[in-house]
Amino acid sequence: MATKTASKAAAGIQPKGLSVGLVAVTSVYSLTTSNSAGDVIQMVKVPKGATPVFVSLTGAGTGVGSVNVGDGVSAARYISNYLNSAASALTVINTNYSPYTYSVDDTIDITVSAVSVGTVAGAFVMTAIFAMDT
Repeated sequence: MATKTASKAAAGIQPKGLSVGLVAVTSVYSLTTSNSAGDVIQMVKVPKGATPVFVSLTGAGTGVGSVNVGDGVSAARYISNYLNSAASALTVINTNYSPYTYSVDDTIDITVSAVSVGTVAGAFVMTAIFAMDT
């Protein structure tokens, strides 16, 4: 019988626990200028070592047809094809999500994938909750 070791139990690795509590951040971006497909809206700063456990987006307004929510590595890591309208509902992670821990400081972004009209109005509201390794 062989002894096998997972990476978190390897020699020289000290197990880490979570900090007490979670960090919750809510960010609002008012849509006051025209947007184009491909525009990126940086919404929430995520520090190195953070693992998001909840990301949501709601928006109310006109002009931006659909967006994705992700980061600098994967534009649709959390929410794919969010349709923005005056009646947009709160949308939480809707992708095949595997917990992702950031190895460098980054931001959770909204990437505009389609624009329905040239004049935009309203706002996006994003809430992110993440845990930190200590």
